[in-house]
Amino acid sequence: MGEVTMGIFLHDQTKGIGGAIVAAEGRAPAADGSLVYLFAGDDLDVVLNRVNDAGGQVLLAKTEIAPGMGHFALFLDTEGNKVGLHSMG
Repeated sequence: MGEVTMGIFLHDQTKGIGGAIVAAEGRAPAADGSLVYLFAGDDLDVVLNRVNDAGGQVLLAKTEIAPGMGHFALFLDTEGNKVGLHSMG
């Protein structure tokens, strides 16, 4: 898209949540900015177990929020963004 690099999160449009990540001049990765949480499917471990192999770093392992509220984890992506994950399992 011109001078903007965009990655699209593929999803099932009938039940998934999609989105995109954009890199552009004037935008810098940050571990201390807004924290975005992504839905990690039925079991957060499936996604979290792929982080290190993809070049990221797990910052906080799968942690229960509270009974019935699911779990969350935090990781640092390859560009230096801190990202949260959430799942019920």
